[in-house]
This record gives sequence, C-alpha cells and structure tokens, in this order.
Amino acid sequence: MEVVNTARVRQRLLNGSEFSEDEGMSEGEEDTWVFPLVQMKPLGIQVDEQVTQRLLTDAGPDSTVFLTSGYFNLTRAYMRLVLGAGASYRILTASPEVNGFFGAQGVAGAIPAAYIHIARQFYNQVCRLGQQERVHLHEYHRSQWTFHAKGLWYYLQGQDRPCLTLIGSPNFGYRSVHRDLEAQIAIVTENEELQSQLQEEQEMLYQRSTEVSDSTFEQPDRHVKLWVKLVTPLIKNFF
Repeated sequence: MEVVNTARVRQRLLNGSEFSEDEGMSEGEEDTWVFPLVQMKPLGIQVDEQVTQRLLTDAGPDSTVFLTSGYFNLTRAYMRLVLGAGASYRILTASPEVNGFFGAQGVAGAIPAAYIHIARQFYNQVCRLGQQERVHLHEYHRSQWTFHAKGLWYYLQGQDRPCLTLIGSPNFGYRSVHRDLEAQIAIVTENEELQSQLQEEQEMLYQRSTEVSDSTFEQPDRHVKLWVKLVTPLIKNFF
C-alpha cells in the first residue's frame, strides 16, 4: 500500500507540473489505463475485493463476463452477485483430469472430487433460479496438462472485444479473498489492437472447453464419495 500511495502522490504531482504537459500525453490521447489491485484481508487491505465486487455489481444487462478459475470456489458474496446480476457469465474451471491435485496420493487425491461437488452445487443453484440462459459453466480439457488459468474479461453490450481484463493471482475463492496475499492488475482499454489481443487469449482458453450440463455430472468420473460431500463444507474455506 505504501508503493501504491507513493505512486498516487507522484502521479498527482506530475499532473500538476509542466513536465506532464510537455513530456506526457495531452488530454484525450490516453486509451489504456492500468490499475494495481492488492488483497490481504487479515491486514485490512481489500482493494482487489472491493474492485471485483463493484465490477460484478455494475456489469449491466447484455454485457458479458468471461471468468476463469483453476479452483472454482466462489465466495458467497461473489456467487450472490453472479446469480443476481444482469450480465451474462461464461465461467471456465478445471475438469477433474486437469486439476492440479489429480492423481495425488492420500487425502489430497480427493480434492478434485471436492471441486466437482462445489461445481455441481453451483450448477444446481443456477438451474433452480432459472439462470441457465445467462450463467454458463465450462470445463477445460487438455491431455497431460493442468489448468491454473485465472482471469476476467469484460465485454460491453454490443461489443465483440473486451474493454477490461483482470490479470493476477486471485482465484475468486474464499482463500483468495480472506486468507492469502493476492495481487493483480485491472486493464481498461479503448485500444482496438490490445482488445483483440485480450480476446485471443480468452478464446484460446475457451476453445479447449466444454459446457457443463446435467449429463456432465452423470459421467462415472464425476461420482463423488459420500465422505467427500460431508467434508467439503467444512474445509472449502481453506482452498
């Protein structure tokens, strides 16, 4: 926060000096803005959480949000905003075979099953609320790879390229918000070339995905043992 505050003061000083007029861009030339976001809730730093909540809150009808998380475990606040907002959502998460804990020994080997259980609970809630046309859940597939992509792309109504993206470490889950130190940047741009590059990155991920449906959870590899279902609510706040 000291770094962020120092940069803010420096920027204000430059904006009021002749240097900014002579050396910097003149007013109206800027087409891209970069905002640093930091999260460390135990120390009272909630910048990333506040910006993410504001973004999910203000995402208007007919806009589209692409959100990826290697470990899909939305906080209650984020889930409430996703399910209650007007924007369309395309959420991409790991299929069991590309989960980082797939094939792990001991109790850790059950972690992919816990994420299956969490994803199914979310999908069932989407269906109960009749939001299937607005909120879509996707799974990433790629043989011999693990999926740990994190990010968000925001498309305004009627636009075919994103104008905003989040790049950084948060998974949008409880641990990211409440326990860990997280850092990311928000990029807001009107630059069409940069928007196209952001779109290519997003499309590259989603091209290797399939959309989740009722039949997804009927597959044999999606069976979740009873003890995993019982334990998951107790430990989900730790991952």
